[in-house]
Amino acid sequence: MKVETSLNAIFTSRTRVKIINILFTSPQEIYYVRQLVRETGEEINSVRRELLNLTKVNIVLPESRGNRLYYTPNHKHHLYPTLLALAYKSLPFCESLSKSQLVIASYLFLLGTNENKDKIDIVVVGDISTKTVETAMKSEENRRGYEINYMIMDKEELHLRQNKRDPFLVDFFLSGPVVIMGSPQILSDN
Repeated sequence: MKVETSLNAIFTSRTRVKIINILFTSPQEIYYVRQLVRETGEEINSVRRELLNLTKVNIVLPESRGNRLYYTPNHKHHLYPTLLALAYKSLPFCESLSKSQLVIASYLFLLGTNENKDKIDIVVVGDISTKTVETAMKSEENRRGYEINYMIMDKEELHLRQNKRDPFLVDFFLSGPVVIMGSPQILSDN
C-alpha cells in the first residue's frame, strides 16, 4: 500500500496545492497571476480565487508593481515553516528518497538561499543506495542552479557521529533543520 505524501491528500483544491507548491518551493521568488496560471496549468479564475483565499488567511502576500499584482509567501506567518516543509515533501527529489528512514534539510536550504555554501544542506539517514541519493540531489541541483552539500549515513553511523559530536553534524543541528521525511525519533534512538 502506497502512503500518500502529497498535499493533494490534505487539501481539496488542486489549484491551491499547485500554488502552494510553486510559492513555497521557491520562497524567494515573486509571481504574478499569469505566471502562476502558466506554471499550474489551471484556469485563470481558479488561480485568482485561490490566491484570494490564501491572501485572506495571510499565507500569501500581494504586492502591486505597476499594473501587475505579485504574490509571495508570507515569511512571518506561523504556518510558514510547516507549509515550506510540506511543499518540499511533494518535490520529485524527496519522493525518490522515500526509502530512507530520515531526511533533514537546513532551514536556509528550504528558503532557497545559497548562503550555506560551506555547510551541510541535507542529511539522509537509512539504508538507501548512494546512486539513488546522487540522482535525487542532481535533479534538485538542476532545479536550483547550485550544488547541494549532503551527507548519507545509516542509523548506526548517525548515532556514532552524534556521540562523538561530529562538528559537521553539530553545526547542522544548531542551524535549526527541518525534518522533510521520516521520524525525528531516530535522532534519539541509541
